[in-house]
Amino acid sequence: MRYAMLRSKLWRGRVTYAAMSMLVAWHTLAMIFAPVQHTRAGVWALRSVLHPYLTLFALDNYWTFFAPNIDGGYQFRYRLEEADGTHFMFIPINDVSTYSPYFWWIRQMQDAIVYDPDTADVAGRLLCRKHASLHPIAVTLMEIEKEDFNPEDYLRGSHPLDPEFVKEKIVKRVPCPAP
Repeated sequence: MRYAMLRSKLWRGRVTYAAMSMLVAWHTLAMIFAPVQHTRAGVWALRSVLHPYLTLFALDNYWTFFAPNIDGGYQFRYRLEEADGTHFMFIPINDVSTYSPYFWWIRQMQDAIVYDPDTADVAGRLLCRKHASLHPIAVTLMEIEKEDFNPEDYLRGSHPLDPEFVKEKIVKRVPCPAP
């Protein structure tokens, strides 16, 4: 009896390993043939077999994820306002080296601020407290969306963050609590 259970467990492990190996091989094959052009007859026949799998997992693309245009992304900024009308602009990511692990933490924090209004409220209050020595009355959180910028623009002496290549979007204006 014990020998039969051990043999059954061993057999089940081998079947599981074989099934997982076939799944990995199938997925690898699908990833290799997904971006290939459909003009060849052999590729077309294979793609017709792979098509349900590719469609189900949204792998049916031509790998133009980055080409020819890369999304410019955005830059997070915030502006402190004083009672006398003075404004101070801050770009937190510029203060951190891209090689520092803190850089990625800052990026995640900025994504949370830009995409979640509740986080923006908390961040605004924290920034008011951080810059309390400036006596701010409000902090305005902004998302600077980068527009199309091409090599010709660069050769003309422009920078990707020049005003003509960005669109400013106010995420939230958070009033600072009175001291």
